[in-house]
Amino acid sequence: MIQNTILNQLNEKGFVVSKIRGVSMWPFFNQKNTQVYIKSALNYNKNDCILFLRDDGSLIMHRILYLKKDFFLVCGDNQSQLEKVYCSQIKGKMTEYYINGHTRRPIGIKYHVYVRWIRITRPIRVIRDLLKHIIKKIINKK
Repeated sequence: MIQNTILNQLNEKGFVVSKIRGVSMWPFFNQKNTQVYIKSALNYNKNDCILFLRDDGSLIMHRILYLKKDFFLVCGDNQSQLEKVYCSQIKGKMTEYYINGHTRRPIGIKYHVYVRWIRITRPIRVIRDLLKHIIKKIINKK
């Protein structure tokens, strides 16, 4: 239901303001106090936070990490797995966000340091997720 409302507003008005759900973009976006302004767009760059539609119909916001000729590789800031996203799946990109009522834009030195940190530490999240998987397998064997 929420996906249809978001997509309808993007199609009709060219933008939508929505509350964040989930933890894939944590710590940048916190579902308790963050809203995002998503705007329809035609061009996307590395590090943009995009809203895209998965094959299962779910709307997801992740960051573009790599630009390829025919697709983008994206990942949530709190995730490790890269996901292939085609332009036809992208519905818009985040141009502003609101935390505790304060408007912010994804620009400036603090933002760029944060993005660089997220990119550099992705291998640590890969190891974290692998360890979680191994621990779950061990626990489920007993």
